[in-house]
Amino acid sequence: AAAASSPPRAAGGGLLPAEGLGAGGATGSFGVPTGASSALPPSAAVAALASAAGAGLAVRRRSQRTRGSGRGSAATCVRAVETPYPQGVYDPVAAAAYFKTRPLAVVVRSLQLLTELGGFGAKLFIDKQTGSSEANAVTRGGELTGMLTRLGPTFIKIGQAASIRADLLPPAYLVSLQELQDRVPSFPTEKADEIIEAELGLAVGELFVKISEKPIASASLGQVYRATMRDGPEVAVKVQRPGMEDIVALDLYLLRVGADPLQWFLRVTNSGVNSDLVGVIDTWGEGFVGELDYRKEAQNARDFQKAIEETPLRGAVFAPPVIASCSSAKVLTTEWVDGERLELSTAEDVTKLCFVAMTTYLTMLLETGTLHADPHPGNLLRASDGRLCILDWGLVTTLSKDFHVAYIEHIAHLVSGDYEPVPSDLVRLGFVPEGKEQDVINSDVVKVLADVYGQWSSGGGAKAVDIQALFNGIQGLSDRYGNIFRVPPYFFYIARTFVVLEGIGLSNDPNYSVISECLPYVSQRMLSDKDPGIARALRSFVYGAQKDSPTRLLDPERIENLTRGMSSYTSATSGLNVQLNPAKEVARLTDQLSEMLLRDIEEAGLEGTQGSSSSTSPTRRPTPLQDLVLDEVAKVAGAAARRAVWSLPFFREREGPRPRILAPDEQDHKALDTLSRLVEKLSPRAETLLDQLRVLPLQEQQEVAMEVLQRLWQYREDAFRVGGRLMAKLVAQGLRRAQEDLAAAGR
Repeated sequence: AAAASSPPRAAGGGLLPAEGLGAGGATGSFGVPTGASSALPPSAAVAALASAAGAGLAVRRRSQRTRGSGRGSAATCVRAVETPYPQGVYDPVAAAAYFKTRPLAVVVRSLQLLTELGGFGAKLFIDKQTGSSEANAVTRGGELTGMLTRLGPTFIKIGQAASIRADLLPPAYLVSLQELQDRVPSFPTEKADEIIEAELGLAVGELFVKISEKPIASASLGQVYRATMRDGPEVAVKVQRPGMEDIVALDLYLLRVGADPLQWFLRVTNSGVNSDLVGVIDTWGEGFVGELDYRKEAQNARDFQKAIEETPLRGAVFAPPVIASCSSAKVLTTEWVDGERLELSTAEDVTKLCFVAMTTYLTMLLETGTLHADPHPGNLLRASDGRLCILDWGLVTTLSKDFHVAYIEHIAHLVSGDYEPVPSDLVRLGFVPEGKEQDVINSDVVKVLADVYGQWSSGGGAKAVDIQALFNGIQGLSDRYGNIFRVPPYFFYIARTFVVLEGIGLSNDPNYSVISECLPYVSQRMLSDKDPGIARALRSFVYGAQKDSPTRLLDPERIENLTRGMSSYTSATSGLNVQLNPAKEVARLTDQLSEMLLRDIEEAGLEGTQGSSSSTSPTRRPTPLQDLVLDEVAKVAGAAARRAVWSLPFFREREGPRPRILAPDEQDHKALDTLSRLVEKLSPRAETLLDQLRVLPLQEQQEVAMEVLQRLWQYREDAFRVGGRLMAKLVAQGLRRAQEDLAAAGR
């Protein structure tokens, strides 16, 4: 696809050659060519009618010729106080009051909706009665897409959301609805000029040296031009469609009015759909109206960039930098990004960038808390420098830190078979209303979820998993147990992300697996995060339902999954920008393992009382991983010592009762057997790393050895402290056994 659908022109109005359009004509910042160039007449007409009827938007123009004004003259807009949303946020009460004084606009739009929707519904009814639904699916899918396009931005957005719902629509419909992602008709450039000039206060020619004659991309809310600023870089200028607030507000108002009758109809017809339709519209409306303020989108992009710089993904993924001086509520200007859509790229690093994309979305979901909620293929670019670029930050959903921890715990509980906490997990995550835990226990909800999430740790078998089928299974629970189980809105964003990324990955690699791509991030979180909730998740994952039992044993296969995932994550993120040689990789791994296993968690001490300068020293406690490893090392060391002592002739030939403190028991045998299986699982990885080191020149081997020793020396005090804890656990273990011996002798 060409980066621009029309040649740029100079500020004075002359055409310029189409040069510098990116790598070989690859798509640029919003790299999608426009489709038809016509506007959206029906919805635009209704918006104009609504605005004129209430005199809600007064526009005064002053004719102004500016030197080098480029295309068009400057115009100034003054907005009156009266709007559907006076506070600039979704407000159904204010919108209802606004449109009650505009009955003509409401009637006209209602008739348009009834005509379009009724006509399409009649065709579906005839198809069903004649048994031709499947035969006409492709035709009806195209008609549905055309109808939604004619109805305007609100319904285009609904179509975009429905385009990923394979549980609701036939495949032919989904294919057609995908066109709504990037083939929306544009509106006239003259209107765009007026909006730019009214919002930014300068003529287009004063702002830009050149700007494309036609938009290079057109979406439901706005369209994008490629331009060069007079005092800055090449940029992408996104301009909002005219009258958007009135269009969207009127549609949301009518949808809300129609929700109650539709709810009643679904109930009396026993459709099985018992969702709160008004609540669904309100939730969706909040996000949709929020997208109309491009200042929020700009801030979302800045927040993402700031957060990602604090993770190992820095330098691998980015959002286009915002040009604040040329941005407003209806105009968003960002630096131009040369690149191509990720799913269309033939570069060798597409698989790596799919990993970057998956890890980025998991980081947003489970770490930073602000999730990009519009991950369709057009918003994921492979930049010309090899980085991943994520576009369009208008729609995001915010998730709390409590959610991050709860979701990781939930995954660990299901994967490990620790089902007892799952009903409580579902309440915390919004799947089950509070107080319905016992109903969940009495149903097969937990079993179905366990089957779905269990595939997360199924190794190579994950490659054969249909990610859409997994999400459909979860949606099916809502259909069967709608009174106790519901799918929260954020989950559809997660599903959409996974489905999109799976499609991109499979187009480049037939063995690509989204589920396998999740393992590295979740593994490193459980192994490195010091949060108490993550510590509980780690124990559930490695011990299962026996996590609180003194006789618990590790699951070697899960340990292998964790270490493999952690290794994949660290190798991939460390090599995003440069390829590390084995020597550097070993040094880095040493540093990372030392940090996780030897470095303590420091907590600030308590300050002294008022009038006193004294305060307690910071307290130290082991990391969750360190505590778990010390427990297992003490268990294995004790078992090995008892077996070695008892194998001596003096004890082996001794008659009479064996003191428990010295005699190996069944738990010792199980611990040593688990260790043997774990070594068997992990040995191939260790051998591979050693083989990589053996082929290095002797000088490089010496360098890595010195670097490892130097890094370990930095942790010497931590190592002594951890050694002391290990000895304390061994002593406690011996005392416990001695106490058991005394109790047995007393009996």
